[in-house]
Amino acid sequence: MTERVFLDTSVLIRYLAEDDPPRALAAATLIDGDRTLVISGVVLLEAIHGLRTSMGHSNPDLARAMIAFLTRADVELVDADRAHVVGALEWTIRSSARRIPDAILAATAMQADCDWIATFDEAFASPTVPSRLI
Repeated sequence: MTERVFLDTSVLIRYLAEDDPPRALAAATLIDGDRTLVISGVVLLEAIHGLRTSMGHSNPDLARAMIAFLTRADVELVDADRAHVVGALEWTIRSSARRIPDAILAATAMQADCDWIATFDEAFASPTVPSRLI
C-alpha cells in the first residue's frame, strides 16, 4: 500500500517556487517520490495567494503550475473534484486569470452539488455554479 501524505501549503510553495534550496529539495524529494499526495482546496488557495502576493508570480503561470500539479497521477484533491478544479483553472487562463480563487470555489460548490453561490463580491466569476449577490 502506498503511503498517503497530506501536503501543507508551505511544502507546495517551496516545491513550486524553488526559492529556498534546502526546503525545495526536501519538498521535491517528497513530492517526486512514490507516495500519494493529498491536498485540499485550502492548500491550493493559500499557495496561489502566497506565490502571487509574496513572490510576484502571475496568475496565468500559477494556473498552469496548479494544473500540472493536479493532473499528476499521484495527487488527490480531497474536497473537490480534481477534473472540475482543473477545468476551472483552464477557464481562468482563457477568460479571467484574476479569478483563480473564484474558479476553485465554484469547483468546490459543484462537488458539493450546490444550486448557487451566495456572495457580496460583485465581480465574482464562476465557470460552473451560478452566483447571486445577496
